[in-house]
Amino acid sequence: MIHQNTIYTAGIETKEQVSQLTERISNMIGVHQVNINIIDGQVTVSYETPANLNSIEKEIYDEGYKIVF
Repeated sequence: MIHQNTIYTAGIETKEQVSQLTERISNMIGVHQVNINIIDGQVTVSYETPANLNSIEKEIYDEGYKIVF
């Protein structure tokens, strides 16, 4: 089953940062699609097992960005 979640973040400000984070999340096993909106700080991810919301949020945090909600 494919899940879709939107994660609210802080600190993503440039297209280069978007590209790096998109690539990092996209390389996770089970992730199908990643869309990042710089203006709203939203990262929308479509994924299935073995990826999960916690592991995706950890990748965002490990890349140096804050999870707002």
